[in-house]
Amino acid sequence: MTISGRGGRTPAFANKATGRRQIAIRPATREDSRMIAKLAYLADGDTLAFILRGIDPTAEAMPVYREMAAATTGILSQENCIIAESGDRIVGMANAFPARLIESEIAGLILTEREELLRPRVELNEPTSYLLNSIAVLPGYRRLGVGAALLAAVIEDGKRQLFPSVTVHVWADNTEAVAFYFHAGFKEVRRASISWHPDLSRTGGSLLMMLPIEVEAEIR
Repeated sequence: MTISGRGGRTPAFANKATGRRQIAIRPATREDSRMIAKLAYLADGDTLAFILRGIDPTAEAMPVYREMAAATTGILSQENCIIAESGDRIVGMANAFPARLIESEIAGLILTEREELLRPRVELNEPTSYLLNSIAVLPGYRRLGVGAALLAAVIEDGKRQLFPSVTVHVWADNTEAVAFYFHAGFKEVRRASISWHPDLSRTGGSLLMMLPIEVEAEIR
């Protein structure tokens, strides 16, 4: 996975034994776009659907995710994703990139009313960090270590690129995700309140969780 402007690259494959299955972690390609979209939808599709309904009530999140994943730039581009495979089946995905990309994506945009409602979540962002935007695993492969293997690869990517920390935005009511990151060593560093809206299924606001990265000094 090449990150624009940093020159870092995820190793082609990293094999992890998870439960009874062997999992391969690799950079995503354009051919993975449909599965990236499916997994991104599993991770946080209701939030994108909430935004889209404010623009066009008939708009669907999945086609938008597919277009974003197939692109060579942008937050959800396959260039910013890694894939978990079991045999020849994609079973998980992580989307991560330098957090400052968020700011460049929204710079100069006129936000819709629903995007303005979610702005406090965006303002939690720590631009010096490596941001784990989403991580998702197919239901039949959960609790087998796939998510942990993807998270470890993201942390290693951030470490390789000399970021001081990895951050992740988590909805406060997503208790399973919060517990997952706490178990991995992440701590809550900021919290934002999000105003209630009848079309937004999330409650309790949003958390920014952070894991400091210990970068080994380069031997010269």
